Amino acid sequence: MDELGSAELLAIFTVFVILSSLAALNTFESGYTRQIELLQERMAVDTTRAVALAVEAELNDSLRSAVAAAMFEAGKFAGSKAEVESRLRNYFNQRIAAGWSYSNFDNIYVPLSDENSLQIEWLPDGGVRVYGYLGASFSHVSGAKAFGVKLDAGVTPRYGRMLYLANLAYGWAQKAADIEALERELNENYAAEMFSFHIYRENGALKLTITELYGGRAITPEGEG
Repeated sequence: MDELGSAELLAIFTVFVILSSLAALNTFESGYTRQIELLQERMAVDTTRAVALAVEAELNDSLRSAVAAAMFEAGKFAGSKAEVESRLRNYFNQRIAAGWSYSNFDNIYVPLSDENSLQIEWLPDGGVRVYGYLGASFSHVSGAKAFGVKLDAGVTPRYGRMLYLANLAYGWAQKAADIEALERELNENYAAEMFSFHIYRENGALKLTITELYGGRAITPEGEG
């Protein structure tokens, strides 16, 4: 009778140990699985944030390039500030429209810029600062999301455009019958953009200098004489 009771007690104890071991194993597995899920969630959040920052940096690089290209292109035809701004927005929106493609992202949406989301400020030295905010959204397959990109292209000097205009005006001056009249015309055409032209002869050689009125930068075309 004692042996039978001992066997039954042992069997119950063995079942209890097995059940306890299974419960402990399930608890461990659940905890480990949750840790893995949390780690994956953090990685997805970090990845989403990194992609958003990468797109923001690329947009600002594109914006700087758009400013430089718009100034140079408008400068070919004595374009106004309004034309520079129009070209700038067009070039920038072309890059946005091309879109982005990153693996593990359901959607990357960047709206085109407009007068409300992108501000263009002409600086006293004739440069341009472009800044603003786009209501972009980045959706990772895990559900992690990021929103918005900040734009700030900073100051873009106009060296390229000044050099082009200097060479262009110098070519006109070589053929002009009245250099003083040409100088007045150039100064009138480019006054709004804060450029000043000076054309003169020195020891029989034709000279031309273009200066930013506020910036104090000056360029003389190469090969003049």
